Parts: sequence; C-alpha cells; structure tokens
Amino acid sequence: MNQSVNFNVLNVIAKVFEQAKGSKLHKSFFTKNDKELSLLAGYFGTNKPQALFVSVILGLYYQNNSDVDMNDLINLFDCNPIKILEYNKDFEELLDRNIIEKKYFRNRFGITKGDYVVNEKVFDAIVNNDALPELKNEKRKDLIEVLSSLYLLLEERDQENISTHTFFVKVKTVISENLHFPLIKKINGYGYDPLNTFTLLYLIWKKLEGKDTVDLSDYLEKIYENVATRIRFVQEMLKGNNALIKDNWIEIVESHFLNDAEMKLTDEALSRIEETGLKIQVKKLKKRENVWLPEEIPPRKLFFNEKEMQQLFLLKDMLKERKFRAVQKRLADKNLPGGITALLHGAPGTGKTEIVKQIARETGRPLMKVDISKTKSKWFGESEKIIKKVFTDYRKFAGESKRTPILFFNEADAIFSKRKDINSSNVAQTENAIQNIILDELENFDGILIATTNLAVNMDKAFERRFLFKIPFNKPGKSIRTKIWKSKLPSLKIKECRLLAEKFDLTGGQIDNIVRKKEIQEIIQGQKIKLHELIRFCEEESLQNPKERGKIGF
Repeated sequence: MNQSVNFNVLNVIAKVFEQAKGSKLHKSFFTKNDKELSLLAGYFGTNKPQALFVSVILGLYYQNNSDVDMNDLINLFDCNPIKILEYNKDFEELLDRNIIEKKYFRNRFGITKGDYVVNEKVFDAIVNNDALPELKNEKRKDLIEVLSSLYLLLEERDQENISTHTFFVKVKTVISENLHFPLIKKINGYGYDPLNTFTLLYLIWKKLEGKDTVDLSDYLEKIYENVATRIRFVQEMLKGNNALIKDNWIEIVESHFLNDAEMKLTDEALSRIEETGLKIQVKKLKKRENVWLPEEIPPRKLFFNEKEMQQLFLLKDMLKERKFRAVQKRLADKNLPGGITALLHGAPGTGKTEIVKQIARETGRPLMKVDISKTKSKWFGESEKIIKKVFTDYRKFAGESKRTPILFFNEADAIFSKRKDINSSNVAQTENAIQNIILDELENFDGILIATTNLAVNMDKAFERRFLFKIPFNKPGKSIRTKIWKSKLPSLKIKECRLLAEKFDLTGGQIDNIVRKKEIQEIIQGQKIKLHELIRFCEEESLQNPKERGKIGF
C-alpha cells in the first residue's frame, strides 16, 4: 500500500480550485498561490501550471458531474482562449504521463471531441491521500484499439487540436509502442515514412468500418493545411510513384464524378493483412428494404452540361463528411437551420436519379428512398400518418448511421405540386394535408433531403423556399451526347458517336434504352449490331416524325 503524504491533497486542490475562478491566469494568481501550487507540483511530479490544470479538471468534474472540455476551463479562468493555448505543451505532457486522459465522443454535428478527466489511479490516490502511483503507458489491449487510437489522432488533427508535426510525432509513438502486434511489425518493417505508414493503417481501419475507398483529397485536407504539400502527394499517387502503390498495398480508383481520386487496399494487401491474423469483417447497417447502402451502389460515369456540373460539384463536395460537419456547425453558430435540401428538376432521362445515387456512393452516405405511391392511402387520415412516419423513420435511421443519410424523394411531382382548393374533394384535402406536414418538417429539417421532379413548373411556391439548392437538368448538348455515346459504346468510332449525337436529340436515359436494346438484339441474332441498326433504334426511341428530324450528317 502507498504511504500517506504529509499534507491533505484534497484540501489544497480545493483551495487552488476556488482561487483559480476568474483568475484569467494572471501572474498574480501564481504568486498568491505559490505555496499550494508548489506542494501539488511536488506531489504530482509536475511544474506549477500543470499542477493547477490537474486541480481545476478534478474540481470541474465534480462541480458539473461530467468530463471537462477546453471551454469549461476558459470559462472557469475567465480568460482569453488564446491565453490557454500558451499551456498546450503542459496539457500534452500531462496526457503523455497519463496523469490526465482525453475521452472522445461525437456530438450532434458528428465532430469527434476530446474531454479531459483525471486518471482513475491518480484520482484514487488523491482521495485516499496516498502517494501518486507509478503511471506507465499501458500497452493497448488489442490491434483494433491501436487502429482506433490512430483514427482518433486524425480526428484531433482534423479539428486542429494538434499540429501536423505533433500528429506525426504521436503516430510514430503509437507505432513504436505496438510493434508486438504482427500487422504493425510487418508494416513498420517496410520502412515507410510516417505519412505512408499512417495512410496504410488508416485504410485498414476504414475497411474494418465497411468503407472500401477513401477520397484522397479529403483525406489529405485533414492532415495538411499547405495546399502545395497535398497536391504533391496526390500527383505522386496518380503517377504511381508512391511506395504504397509500388509495393502493391494500395491502388488508385478513378472516381466517376469530376475526376476525383480515391484510394483503396489491393486484393494482395487484404491477403497480407489476413496473414497477420486480422480478419477483415465489414460492419454493415441493418438492411432496410428502402435503403441503398453506398457500397451497394455500382459506379456509373455520368456526363452533364457545364453549369449543371458546377452546381452538382458544389452539392457533392459539401456532402463530404468533413465539409458537411463544418457547414452544420457554422449554421448552428449563426442560429440557422442545419439541414441541406436540394431539388433536381428537369426533363426525364437526364440523370437526376442516378446522380443522387452516385453522390451517396462517393460521399459514403446511405440513401433512404421514399416510395411516393405508399404515402397515399384510401383511408381517411392514414396518408398523414404515413408521411409523418417517413420523417420519424429517417431521424431514427440517422441516429443509427455513422454518417447522416440522404432522404430521397424520387419523382416527387405528386406531393410537391400546387395545393388544391380544399372544397374540391376529399382527395384534395388529403394531398394538401400531406404537403403541410412536409412543409412543417422541412422548416426545421436537420438532415439531408434530395428530391427530383420532371415538372418543376407545377411545384407549389411554398416548397421553393424550403429547398436550399435548385439544380435544373437540361437535355444534353451535342458534345455531351457524343461523350455519352462513346462511354456507353466504346466500340463506336468517334465520328459515329458525333453522327448519332447530331442527328438525335436524346437524353442519357434514352441512350441507355438503345444500348440495352442493342445488347438484347445481339444475343438473339448472334451477331454485332451495325450503325444503321443503331440509327433505327434511335428513330424508334425518339417517337418523332422522320420528316421533322434534322438532316445533319445524312
């Protein structure tokens, strides 16, 4: 048993805690309480500022009955937030020595936040007035805990709680302390620099979470503020000059949206990982009938006109997790609704539905689709209950999901149309009631909602204000149609693609129909379809009088 100390530690801590209130961390405070701080510094084996921070963290914990964050400390001292940053090294030393610990949780914006608490063994010693026990950095219990701790370091860096330099110092420390795990030892044996070592372990952690690919630029933004450093690393990756690519650990995956780059573990990497004893088990959400998980959505290359691409890029970029969290926090700070709502409107077959799926896939968000037909019931009052349940189910699902899912109203013309005269029929009353419920939900919506419609002109004006983004989808121009034909049928010559694009004013959806018809015919006939037959398919698809068509190219 530890020997007792020759003064009452709790009493001294209590006195320091009271004196610290409103002290602004002025030098006069340290002078006035020098005796008490000297006693505590000797007890903890620290300097006087560190002894002060241990004391106030313990005091605040009991005062608020919760762990302590930096805002709690700033409020206690009544000091400028910059002032407390002068003691950042003191906090890091206390953490390194395990006198205090940092706990993490996700708040409503999805931000990983660190709260301070006094180490349990230190706390017990203080309460019992025993000498401080020897505190060693205990080895983490298992490999999953090691990978989790590395992930949390990136979250700390992302929130700028630590510098890039400190981040890599801590990464190297975690690696060196855990070489007894075969996977860590194996990867460390390659002699990679800290960035590549961390990148590989991070991809392994994301794979365990069920995420196959990681957006390269988004990942680098979390680590480096310097844009040039990020660009150099991306270029190194894209050219195949990176050591992880050369050693076949990772591969770069072409993104199907605006040429973003993603990275993923190779099949050989997965085999090497499993050889060390780590089984890659993908965590999946409980399957719901009306939910598409991002990993289940097949990638598709899409082509849009320039103006549409600019707006779609903005929407997709904002829904990347890091930027989405920042947007929600900024809106909350300004007392503005945090929900993101978007309306995609335009002609049928222009890719509205497919782009929503691709945005969900590339931002790693589940997509909850609303079946419009099921929101209407012949029974009086039932439709209102059904539409309310849509939003209730979404909120519940969002609480279960790691990332905020997308609520998707596809072909929402029927419920977003202009409200009818309530005296006209019971059906009109029901439809108006449904619209009122949706309008009320959207007023304080805190998630992500995307709706598509072919008939924006019929939309009720009240809905227009509820949508933050309104993105029109026009029929593709000739140059875009040419790219679509070449993408769908690579065997066509470029001049043939131009010919089809100039002759037929088709949407991407219509071209898809023609491609499907071509594949079916080739199976039935047992031979390749020729250009003149494709032209016939186009004529049948367009439902246009041949005399009314242009004669371009013929």
